[in-house]
Amino acid sequence: MDYMLRVSDDRSRHLIVLTLDESVVRQPSADIIFDVIGTSAPEELVAAGQLPAGQMEDLKALQPVIFDRDSEGQFIRENIDFRANGKQLDPDGPMSRAFTVSEREGMKYMRCDLLVIDKDNPPAAKQSGQEPGADLRSAAPPEKSTEDQIEDLSRVMFLHQIAIGALIDVTKDHPELEEVIDYAEREGLIEIDVQKAAYKLTDKGKRMHDSFIAEAQDVIKRFDIYGDVDVDDSGVAHFDTGLGRDLRIPAFEMEGVDPFRARFLLGLNDGEWDQLANWTEVFRQESWYRQIFAPVERAPSIAEIGLEKLSRIIGQGKALLREEWQSR
Repeated sequence: MDYMLRVSDDRSRHLIVLTLDESVVRQPSADIIFDVIGTSAPEELVAAGQLPAGQMEDLKALQPVIFDRDSEGQFIRENIDFRANGKQLDPDGPMSRAFTVSEREGMKYMRCDLLVIDKDNPPAAKQSGQEPGADLRSAAPPEKSTEDQIEDLSRVMFLHQIAIGALIDVTKDHPELEEVIDYAEREGLIEIDVQKAAYKLTDKGKRMHDSFIAEAQDVIKRFDIYGDVDVDDSGVAHFDTGLGRDLRIPAFEMEGVDPFRARFLLGLNDGEWDQLANWTEVFRQESWYRQIFAPVERAPSIAEIGLEKLSRIIGQGKALLREEWQSR
């Protein structure tokens, strides 16, 4: 059975999902924190299929929050605490004790939500009088600055364009691509195709690009059902009738999926920008991303729909997906 370890900070800025073997989770929790979360080679986790390639930067951002280093090596900061599924994590006990049985699309697996708490800098308290669920629209997915988000997605776009055959002549200067080329070369994602005198993806780059497409297809499998939802007077949700509302964005947020990243990866998967001749000019422009993300900004919020109502809709959608999966 798979063990899914979901690690996030208490400000919801960074999130990673690790898939671990039973042999790993039998180790003491402290060993997993140091050896897995604190690894100096996150690319090895990606290569082993334990970490999605798109989350490697979030892991790197989490590490300095958790760890510091002195002459004797790496240690956990004194101000850091860990909560596993809402309970204090036992550092000496096996990590497996922190997991609980969960189910996704009819398949059971073990899950642990590990929250990294900075006791010296607690998140700002919620304002009094705020409706339940009203803050979920901005707080559910881990937030990044617009600049960081564009940088992440522009790197995805660059690798995708090379993957589908875009030729970038290595004998010429490309000032608009200089930063992303430096990144891809530094991470070992691209190399030179001597015959074509152009860049191509390395095996590592191909795996990373494949992970983006797999991530998009997982989003489709889990959330397309919410693209047309009609709820009758008795509270029963009807899907794909042609009469409903598109609730995919609030469903993303409810389930902890970044709606902006999801929207971008879905466009990539659908070939939306495969014929974009001027992609090198626009792929780092904020105005271009604002056009792409306009439907996300216009989508109904969790608060607008109602937290309880949306929870019921998602529950009914998951039940229908499980039935369809079991009938195959």
